[in-house]
Amino acid sequence: MSLSEIQRGQLTGRIYSTSKGFYQISSDLRKTTHRQKLSLFQWFISIFKEIFLPTGYPNTVSNDYLAYQIWDTIQAFASSITNALAFSAILEGMGVGDEKASVLSATFVWLVKDGVGMLGRILFAWFHGTGLDSNLKMWRFYADILNDLAISLDLTAPFFKHLLLPITCLSNLSRSIVGVAGGSTRAALTQHQAIAHNMGDVSAKDGSQETLVNLLALIVNIFLLRTIKRDRVLVWFLYFTLTSLHLFANYRAIRTLQLRTFNWNRFVLLCENYFSSGQIQTVQYINRTEPILNEVRQSMRCNVGIQLNEIHAQSIDIDPFIKNHFSILFNQNLKCFDVFLTDNCDDVDLIKCYFLLQYLIYSKNFDKFLVTSTNASWIDIDRLQTILFHLYQEFLSKAQKMGWDVKQAKFLINNYRYASK
Repeated sequence: MSLSEIQRGQLTGRIYSTSKGFYQISSDLRKTTHRQKLSLFQWFISIFKEIFLPTGYPNTVSNDYLAYQIWDTIQAFASSITNALAFSAILEGMGVGDEKASVLSATFVWLVKDGVGMLGRILFAWFHGTGLDSNLKMWRFYADILNDLAISLDLTAPFFKHLLLPITCLSNLSRSIVGVAGGSTRAALTQHQAIAHNMGDVSAKDGSQETLVNLLALIVNIFLLRTIKRDRVLVWFLYFTLTSLHLFANYRAIRTLQLRTFNWNRFVLLCENYFSSGQIQTVQYINRTEPILNEVRQSMRCNVGIQLNEIHAQSIDIDPFIKNHFSILFNQNLKCFDVFLTDNCDDVDLIKCYFLLQYLIYSKNFDKFLVTSTNASWIDIDRLQTILFHLYQEFLSKAQKMGWDVKQAKFLINNYRYASK
């Protein structure tokens, strides 16, 4: 019995034998063996993987890693070229090469647009930071659309030099949103891809891939800018062509993702299929059919984590609320469910809560679960859980077998929680 040592997927030549202990294959023999087994191309591919792919690939990353990175590389290359065209247009709009242009005026425009961008980053993170994890795909695609919009604004700068300040401010505001949305969703995506607790390595290699793409785009940009000079028709032709490629590659990249955690869209699609057929769809199918630019609409809205008003605070049954970690109020006039959460309500509780909500919406006739017959009535959670206990356990079991993560959730909820004293 012997064991061969492997480092980064390659044999090191060190072998352990039960009879001989550790011993080393001679260097000449190893070199000869490698020459026989590895061509120059294979050697290059091996080094390339070592530099640009996470250690232990493909066993240390998710199944969708390679497909996503290929499309992401294509979109990054297209975006780098269009950004160079936009930067050239901004400089022209500021008067670079024009003797009449003022250095002070150009500096003022540059500083103001940077200030607007900084303010935009702060405000966007304030208003939409909590939703970036939940709607990763949507915000990632929106960010790319905004990036292309910013580039199109920059390209108009040479035509409207008297409007240079508002144009650059608006384009930089769009880019600030792109920076926050793109960076935050990239972090969430890295967490999904790093299945071997190797987020640092996956993130670092993604940075290396992006740097290589930008370097290649830089070479192309030098050639392009010297060739097209001020040919407006060619510039806009390149912009529309590369923007189309950019958006298509982004769409394909997002569609390759196979996210295993529940958000609103994926959970609704999964529950609707389960209630109608009794089967759990695969991670691949749900991700493939999940809407990207909007949320799944249902006949009734669900407002989770909202604030109790005085009337509801007086009528809520405290003991079941504390025990179950959530309470559901049905508003008949508004056709919606209001959900109130305790401070110790975790992801497992939220998944159960959303499952109960989906059952109520799907069944439509849920009068037997209403505590009263008024316009705003509490749902009898204990009775509902008792009836659905086996159905819910079967749902969790089947979902886990199909590869879904039933311990974590990415639902977008409001910030109100309630603690008992």
